[in-house]
Amino acid sequence: MSANGFREDELVSRRVKVGNEWQTRVFPVVGGRLRILHESNDNISIQTEIVRLDNDFVVVRAAVESQRGKFNGTGTASSQRDVRLADSLVELAETRAIARALRFGGIGVEYTGAEEVSHVAAAEPERERTPSKEPQKMFPEGNGNGKRESKASHDAIDRPAEGNGSKPQRCGTGQATTAQVRALYALTKKAQYSEQDIESMLSPLEADTFQQLTREDASRLISYLQTEVAA
Repeated sequence: MSANGFREDELVSRRVKVGNEWQTRVFPVVGGRLRILHESNDNISIQTEIVRLDNDFVVVRAAVESQRGKFNGTGTASSQRDVRLADSLVELAETRAIARALRFGGIGVEYTGAEEVSHVAAAEPERERTPSKEPQKMFPEGNGNGKRESKASHDAIDRPAEGNGSKPQRCGTGQATTAQVRALYALTKKAQYSEQDIESMLSPLEADTFQQLTREDASRLISYLQTEVAA
């Protein structure tokens, strides 16, 4: 049992960017908050209400009442941000709303809920790399990072190489689309990510470049970066 009342199996780890550094943070699952709520209160009331219900966006409001008082929380879910749970947006938004209401009620007040960062890649040990292998550049030349533009670098993304026998750098079935790759380049540049920052972000996804991401992982990163840029 940790000092904050959560059990180890009620905490998950995620890699998040704090300032210019990537850090591993822990987030409690809503089940941990609910367990503490039930163990600490004799009379409990939890009510939820769907505030908005669209095909790709849901808003749910939750009201939790305990011996400490009544606390409200709002949760959202979208098919763009929560690709892997796109078929359960109502449930996800409700879970996030309850987690926030419980947090406002003093249960794990210092922790954002794990369900609120479920689209962020889980923290994993860095993969072993061959020391002699030179790191691959994350940005193609001419993407606005001060280097001279190279048309070949853009062609490598847009279409397969012709006549030179080299492996084409294109997005196949299940891989990130060209539009997603371009969006990731633009967002990381806008967020002032260094090549080391991007490498740390891609490492848990077992990718060295944006082109190697799956469409789902690319969508998750785009949503995460859009949130960070807008903050």
